[in-house]
Amino acid sequence: MPYVPIRSGFTGPSAYIGGSSPYHIDFKARADVPFEDVVKAFDVKARQMQKLGRYIEFSNQAVANKRYDLNAPLEQRTQLLRQAAAAHAPRQGWFAFDYYNPLVGQDRWGKSVEGASIYLPGIPGGKVRRATSSDYGFYSEALDPSGNVKFKIGHGDTRRPEEGAEMLVPMTPDLPPPPGGGTTATAAPPAQAADTSATEKKTDPMRFALFQSLLNQMNQPSLAEQLLEQEINQTGMGGLGRLSGMQGRGLLG
Repeated sequence: MPYVPIRSGFTGPSAYIGGSSPYHIDFKARADVPFEDVVKAFDVKARQMQKLGRYIEFSNQAVANKRYDLNAPLEQRTQLLRQAAAAHAPRQGWFAFDYYNPLVGQDRWGKSVEGASIYLPGIPGGKVRRATSSDYGFYSEALDPSGNVKFKIGHGDTRRPEEGAEMLVPMTPDLPPPPGGGTTATAAPPAQAADTSATEKKTDPMRFALFQSLLNQMNQPSLAEQLLEQEINQTGMGGLGRLSGMQGRGLLG
């Protein structure tokens, strides 16, 4: 499933994230989520961190200082995540992970983890629900299209929450729906515009007056009238110049 990285707050000091170690991030995946999807969720978060010049570094004892490497084979990434989940204190019904997001070139002990962005893997067609709690700080949940919570991320700084208690995740994230949820309006093709312009020319009263004046100057009004009608129907104003030229060359009268 193509998860979508959605910013879900920022890391903060212990007093503002619900306790526990300062500036760390706690991510949970429901135990009924296939583990291959847990890996995909981490891939999405790691890729987003990569764009920000950051990376994921785990902190629980069995996996302390290990980094999530997007370039590692799938088997290695899966093994690392299983180890990280096992290293976390048990959370009934969840796979749980603790980690930090330091800048490349630094580690989780440096200042770069302070105020780092937190990202939740959103589920297309579902929604993100946000709240705060005394023991989890600012947190966000990813719901699938059926309304089931599949992922949760927390220990965000309660002083810097995201706006909105809920947000929808577009089914096709690369092409978000237009504001208001309506269909996108499309402009008329150029050819259509040209046809409309031609119609307006044919119905211009001034043009008919000019043609009438030309008729009055012709010695063969019947033939001229037929030709003018044909020219008007086919070309609009352009026929006036051609008929004038015909008269000047003695072809009409």
